[in-house]
Parts: sequence; structure tokens; C-alpha cells
Amino acid sequence: MCGSRAEPSRSGVARRALALALALSGVASGAAAQVVGPPIRLTPPASLSESNPAPSVAAPVPSAPVLAAPPPNSAPNPPSMAVVPVVPRPAPVTTQALGPPDPDGAGLLSGADGLGGDPWRGISQADLLPLIAALPVNTPSPAAKALQRRLLLSAGSPALAPAGLQPAGPQPESSLSAPAARRFGALRVEALARLGDPRAASELADRLPGLLAADEAAARALTDAELLVGPMECAKAQARGQGFDDLYWRKLDLYCRARLGDRGGADLALAMLRERAGRADPFLPVAEALAGGPPPARGLLDATPIALASMRAARLPVPPDALSLTDPALLAAVATNPASDPMTRVSAGERAAASLFLDSRQLLDLYAQVPVRGDELSRAKEIASRDRSARSRALVQQAMAGTMEGTRRVGLAALAVDLVDPLWRAGPVGGAAASLLDTVLPTADAAGLAPAAVRLYCAAGRLDAAKRWLDLALRGRTADVAWLWPLAAVSGILPRGAESAGVAAWLDEALRGADAAARTRLVGQLVLLQAVGVAVPDSAWLAATDGAGPPGGVAGGADPALWQRLGDAATGGRIGETVAVGLLLLGEAGPAGASPLLVARVAANLRAVGLEPDARALAREAMAALATPTGS
Repeated sequence: MCGSRAEPSRSGVARRALALALALSGVASGAAAQVVGPPIRLTPPASLSESNPAPSVAAPVPSAPVLAAPPPNSAPNPPSMAVVPVVPRPAPVTTQALGPPDPDGAGLLSGADGLGGDPWRGISQADLLPLIAALPVNTPSPAAKALQRRLLLSAGSPALAPAGLQPAGPQPESSLSAPAARRFGALRVEALARLGDPRAASELADRLPGLLAADEAAARALTDAELLVGPMECAKAQARGQGFDDLYWRKLDLYCRARLGDRGGADLALAMLRERAGRADPFLPVAEALAGGPPPARGLLDATPIALASMRAARLPVPPDALSLTDPALLAAVATNPASDPMTRVSAGERAAASLFLDSRQLLDLYAQVPVRGDELSRAKEIASRDRSARSRALVQQAMAGTMEGTRRVGLAALAVDLVDPLWRAGPVGGAAASLLDTVLPTADAAGLAPAAVRLYCAAGRLDAAKRWLDLALRGRTADVAWLWPLAAVSGILPRGAESAGVAAWLDEALRGADAAARTRLVGQLVLLQAVGVAVPDSAWLAATDGAGPPGGVAGGADPALWQRLGDAATGGRIGETVAVGLLLLGEAGPAGASPLLVARVAANLRAVGLEPDARALAREAMAALATPTGS
């Protein structure tokens, strides 16, 4: 079934390369004549409670995952391992009223800009609040972060369950716990602030009058984000803390007075702080320097947002021991302190950018400030071969700026792309490398760079640029072109109809000489292809798995309760819940760092509730991390 794995003849290699190239370019038609089997089960079976009926389901096939019935008006499926996974249309909402709408339903986005007209239909506030409180923050995925931002900014609110109303039926155990009595709006504002978007958090809070005055945690989260990211409107921030007695707000008062040049007020605030906090408070040395005193004599004693913002305002350098920090928001504050050592700033800044707390422009500015010693620019490739650090990436950037010779520029661009960790391709670190690639034309002289360029541009969602380099890769037919086909299919840069036609040609080439690790990656690619709607024939599953068939069950490391809840939410047409649970399953690793089966599950269920572009974006990031040949 898999065919011979013996070394083929030279003419055979040529025939297969031609077939693969034709499939990639949308010309091949022979593969389309194969019987196309349906995909494995990624979306939930249509089993609902009696109060939420759904269309009937087909009986499971014993050797395959649980399956749903085919859509109406479709042609019968040929005998195969699985049936096309279809989430039924949303079932009628339960007839038991949940209660009045939440008063915190205002949002900055509505309709198609957000998640539709009523994203929280069908979920109570009691069920929703633990999801919002647990949303990941430090993901390297622009697609996941953009989806989470839309989720939090969308207008709409869950229903307030009347007293005594309990969920129907047994509830799966989950690691999520309900936050102490908090308002829905407060959790949204806090989550946006923790994502590094204080402007949107502040605008949302302005639409929910009285919210911050009643929730100190949300007020502090917003203020911390403004201190770290800006802009900080001191008058507004000081007014925000007037109703609270925590020492945090006295420190903020000192910061604002010193920043605005109120020397007398700063001295008074410092005296009050000394009286309340005592000499043991680690912020006090920074406060004294902020008020005009000497700089702290020791290292970083207080790594809090207020301390780091005060050091920046007082032009105090952040010591290198700040690099032990793990919070990317704090690392971004270290990176944006111009008084600090350039290497401390670029090391902190790259880690902050990896979690999307700095953008590519800010990172490029940091790269440009790294000092160069001797002939390091001419030896950038040699240095990078033994040191894949932020400093090496900075040297490559500076070397590129200093050369006009075409061959060297192609080599430096290739080096810049190679130095990007696959988990970082989609974000600002990959964007900084792409800025060098943008200066290289996709001509024959750069053909060897084409596959890596396709991976980088696809990960970043720059599909027009990816298409130009894909065309070059096809003309050059380099060794790893086979690995580009699934990425191009998920990214939508193949001609219409080429996806299904090319599965067999791609897989035949990719399987040749594939070891166990490569086959595992191939199965992940098949799962992701299926998740975005590409038909994967049964023969492909059998060939990739040595006859074992498509994977099933819960992806390794995934919370089984969330796994099941995702399917239930999508089956019920509960858009907001589907998005929130999907983001929780992806976690802070994001799609590039998660199991392909998990990403496929999330993507398929997002498609089921009408979020096709988001599903494609997540699958594309995951596929870009997989689309690398063995040994590269």
C-alpha cells in the first residue's frame, strides 16, 4: 500500500518530481481521479441532551474515531475509514430561561468585526467566568492573540443564572475554578491589560461606568499595563485609585508627581511612603532616586511594573540580573529603558517580542544598538554557527545594512531566516528576519532560499510574498519542495482545486526515506489539512501510518474535560465558548508549539461555528512549524 521504499531510479525520481511540481501548481489531474476518502473525526459527535436535540448520528466505526453524519444533500460517501465530520446546525436553545442579561455586555467590536451579534448565547455567567479568568497571556501566536482580543472586545454578555439553577446532567471534572465574585466586565478589562493592550482595556472600562471603582484587581491590572506599555494618563490613573487604600496607589502617586515635575508633591509622597512602608520595602530605593535622591546601590531589588516604570522615568539603568525575569511584559519594560545596557535591552526585548509584547520595529531598533567588536560583521555566519542568540541576530541585521553585494545579501537573508526558532516565525522575531528577506528578489540566484522564505512568510500570514517565493521554489524543485505542499494548501496559496489533487503526489514524495520522526510529522500535516477542509484519502492515512489508520482520542497533554467541552460548545453553536475553550486548549504554547491533533481539533471546531479565517490562521502557524524536511 505504501509502495516500495527501495532507492528509485533516476528517471523515477524525475517523474515523481514532475508530478509533485504539477500538483503544487494546480496542473496535476491524475490524483484527483482517486477515490477520496473522508477525514478523521475532529469535531464532536452530535450527541446532545434531551433538552437540546440534534440531528441523528451514524454509528461509530469500530476502528476509527467517533463520527458524525454527512451533511444534507451530499452524495453518499464511498466505503472508508471515516465519515466527513460535520457539526450539526445549532440546536434550539433550552426552553428554561437563564435570567437577565449581564450589565457588562458593552464592547468595542460588534457584528463581523467581533464574534457576531451574540457570542455568549447559551452559556451562563457562572460557566463563563472561569474561562475568561484562565485565558493564556504569553502566547507566541499572533493568530491566537488576535482571536482572544476579539473575544474580549466583542459586545454581548452571558445570561445571569437565576438562584438555584444547576447545570443539567453530569459535568466533567475540570482544572478550572470559578474566580471569587467578579464582574464579567472586570475580568475582560483585566485580561486585555494582561495581554499588553491597556488602550483597549481602558476604552472598554470607560463603557462600563463604575466598574474599576468596584474592582481593585482590574484597576491595578490596567494601571500596571499603562506603566509598562503606555500611555499613562496620570490624572486618570490617580483618580482610579482614590477609593483604595493599598500602598500600591501611594507609590503610583509618587511616580506621577515626579514624572510631572511636581518636586514638592513628590517629596511629600515620599515622606508618606517611608512612614507607611518602612525601610524594608524594596521599592523605596527606587522611590528616593525618582524623587531626586541617589540611585540604588544594589541590583534590581523590585521587579514590579511601578518600579521598572520609575527606573525608566528616573533614567536609572536596569541591571543585567533583570534577565532572570520570565514575565514578557516586565521584559518589555526592561527593553524600553534607554538607560540600560544595549545587550540587556536586546536580550530582554527579543524574549518580550517572542510573546508579542514588542513589535518588529521595536526589535529592529534594539538590534541596531548592539555594539560590534572588530570584524564581527564580516564573520556573522561563523559567529551564528556557534551562537544562536539575540546578539547573533543583531549582527546579521547590521551586516545586511552594510553590504550591497547580491550574493552576500542572499546569504545573510538566508542566515537571518535560519536563526528564527520555528515557534517564533509568526511573530515579531520572524518579522524582523522577514524585513531582510523583503530586500531580496525571488530570482534564480535566490532559489535555495525559497522554501525557507515560504515557511516564514506563511507563518506570518504574508501570503502574497509567500506565493512569489513558492513559484520560485517550484521552478527550482529543491529537495524540500515536497514539504511545502501542505503549508501552501492550508495557507490558500495554491490554485483553486489543487488541494485534493495534490495530496497523493506530495505524500508519495515526502514518504521516501522518511524515518519515524518524519512520519509522525506527516501525520500531523494530514490532520491539519483535514481540519481546514482538504479531503484526505484513506490510502494517504494508511501510507503515512504503516496501516495503523488515522489518530483518534484526546491529544496528549490536553485536558480531557476541555477537549469534550470544545466539541459540545461547537455542536451547540456557542461561538464565544468555543473560542474561549479552544484558546485554553492551545495554551501559552500556541499552535506552533501544540500537538497538531490538538490544533486540528480547535481549528475544525472554529470552522464549525463560522470562524473559517481564524481556523486557517491557527492551522497555518502550526503547519509552518511542521513544514521542514528532516535534517533541516
